[in-house]
Amino acid sequence: MPYKHGRPIIDLSPFFRTASALGFYMTIPIAFLINYIHLFTRYKNRFRLYGIRKAITVSNHTTFFDPVKIAALVLPRLIYQTLLEATVESPILGTYTRILGGVPIPRGIKGYKKILEICERAFKYRRFLHFYPEGECYLYSKIIHEFKPGAFFIAAELDIPVIPLVTVFKDGGFRPWSFLGRSAPVETLVVLEPEYPSCYVKRDENGELSADSVREFAEAVRKKMQAEIERRGGSSAFYRGRLERLKGINN
Repeated sequence: MPYKHGRPIIDLSPFFRTASALGFYMTIPIAFLINYIHLFTRYKNRFRLYGIRKAITVSNHTTFFDPVKIAALVLPRLIYQTLLEATVESPILGTYTRILGGVPIPRGIKGYKKILEICERAFKYRRFLHFYPEGECYLYSKIIHEFKPGAFFIAAELDIPVIPLVTVFKDGGFRPWSFLGRSAPVETLVVLEPEYPSCYVKRDENGELSADSVREFAEAVRKKMQAEIERRGGSSAFYRGRLERLKGINN
């Protein structure tokens, strides 16, 4: 049954969790192989995920296959990944996306609070909830755009770490689009050190989170991710602008 606005955003029933695990293990290895052939995906510092019981992960959004790359990072474990509510409302694609761990961000100012309400229960089954805080996909970009604060708000409310994952693109061995060069970059996904909300966020006298401090938290993480791209010599040669949304799917 397709997701509809107002329904629980994560189905934690035994039947759905079983279907989700089967769909995940049948789909992700094949999809990752396709992604690897295209971009020669490599991972760095995977060990930083070890021993983390629950966390929010965030990354720059640079290719259509980012969810596959992120999912493969934590195999054999499963991961939740957020996406637009409109995507999971489509009858066939939406249902399958949810089976693969898709978590819709409900429309409206209280959307992230609805995710927060179910997070504690959801973390009993998967260790990581992933966000793309730029809110858009910028194809092969080396510049990380301003982050929306929702993921950092959730991490602060739950007092759990944010683990930044940053994609760095390289040209390959030859000049891009030359006779021996590539028409797509080579990508590396780097796991950075966990960042803890207590180092950034503040609360007022009523115990409410300071919105400014949450935004500062988000910006501090974004800057560290950007610095990693610069440190590793990330390339902008293949940048193609913002990925257009698909009518009826994610717009």
